[in-house]
Amino acid sequence: MRLIISVFFIFLISCENVSKNTFVDNIENTKNVIQEKAKKNVVKLIEPKKIIEKDNSLKDKIFYLIGDPYFIEGVKYIPKEDYSYSEVGLATFYDKELHNKKTQNNDLNKVTELLGRHKTLPLPSIIKITNLENGLSLTIKINDRHDDNASIIQVSRKVAQLLRFYKNKIAKVKIEILSDPSKQWKNVTMSINDDDFNSTVDSAPTEIVSITNIDDNNLEESIKETIEKPIELGFERVENLKLYLHINNFKNYDEIQKIVKEIELKEKYTSENMGTFYKLKIGPIENETANKLVSTFILKGYKENEIILE
Repeated sequence: MRLIISVFFIFLISCENVSKNTFVDNIENTKNVIQEKAKKNVVKLIEPKKIIEKDNSLKDKIFYLIGDPYFIEGVKYIPKEDYSYSEVGLATFYDKELHNKKTQNNDLNKVTELLGRHKTLPLPSIIKITNLENGLSLTIKINDRHDDNASIIQVSRKVAQLLRFYKNKIAKVKIEILSDPSKQWKNVTMSINDDDFNSTVDSAPTEIVSITNIDDNNLEESIKETIEKPIELGFERVENLKLYLHINNFKNYDEIQKIVKEIELKEKYTSENMGTFYKLKIGPIENETANKLVSTFILKGYKENEIILE
């Protein structure tokens, strides 16, 4: 009897040890599972944060922009890539009111740099602008849109000064897009916004350069040379072109007479029957007069205007 009780007691003790070990193992397993799940949850929380930070790092970078069609006082403009673009018209300039203001593609308007604002060319684009009144020309970057129907382009104060129409405030100009430089700028602005741009730069092999290896005199001369680098101002022979304003879509001659009387037009004008509509031709006129008349006719509902140089 005592033997049976002893064996039973030993059995109970062994069962207790097994249960205890199993319980401890279960706790350890559960702990490991919880830790693994916690790690996964941390990863899931961190990854979106990294993406957000990456997006925020791109928000202030200059980007390539064509844009959707838009209207200025009812006149429709369609931005597009046109590497054969060449037009004549009026140029005005902006001053300190736009200095350091953001452009539509995250660039900055600067009155002291060779910049321009155009209604349809891609941002950025490189153009040659020629003052048709004195033959002076410059290569500038288009980096923003402008909202003036009368002028074909609005340039920085610096450009107006160099092309010598700063005092007159307006000039007859010719604009020609430079296709190769424009395409290069497109590639640059698109590549700097690529997701792998920073990592590509980081992975590029570099050499460690100590500041002691740079001669101070050479450095100062290099800075001075950069600051005093001359601007390439071109010159072309130009004809003494006169400016005319054409307004389209009059229903008949009587409508032309009515609007001429209404706005008290003092400049010379003629009319022409174009078959489906009549055209009013005003000129020759001064630049400022043309600028004002374009706005006047648009407000009157005549939105198809052309500035012609002959």
